[in-house]
Amino acid sequence: MEGYEQRGETIPWVRVYKIPDFVFFSHKEHLASGATCTTCHGAVELRDRLEQEVPTSMEHCMDCHKSQGASLECHFCHELNQ
Repeated sequence: MEGYEQRGETIPWVRVYKIPDFVFFSHKEHLASGATCTTCHGAVELRDRLEQEVPTSMEHCMDCHKSQGASLECHFCHELNQ
């Protein structure tokens, strides 16, 4: 069976990673800091179906920020007064 691209169809995207509205997340900033797509999404080119590969918990994000020397300031990722 041909894939969506071969058939000229739009891929029906389904959100896999969900974060609260008051959390800021920028792919652009993460890529600029040296993260790659595989850092969070795994080897997507080898997957037939994508699933969440890393947690989006605050604990996980803080651990990653610590290991990468990124800011741990609340306002770096959160809209305060929410």
